Amino acid sequence: MTSEPPSGGDPTPTPKPDSTGTNARPRDATIAQTGEGIPDDSGRPVYVDEAEAKRIEKKIRDI
Repeated sequence: MTSEPPSGGDPTPTPKPDSTGTNARPRDATIAQTGEGIPDDSGRPVYVDEAEAKRIEKKIRDI
């Protein structure tokens, strides 16, 4: 849905909001961390030493 452009202003129609309340956002927008990909602030990187990595790899391959 679009609203009518203001008279004498920009002729490009602007999207009509779905809501005017505190949850006003486009219907196709994600909330919290439900979107695709990893968020930039997802946490600290996990460091694994080489011995631990080899132990995990062996355990996975033995399955």
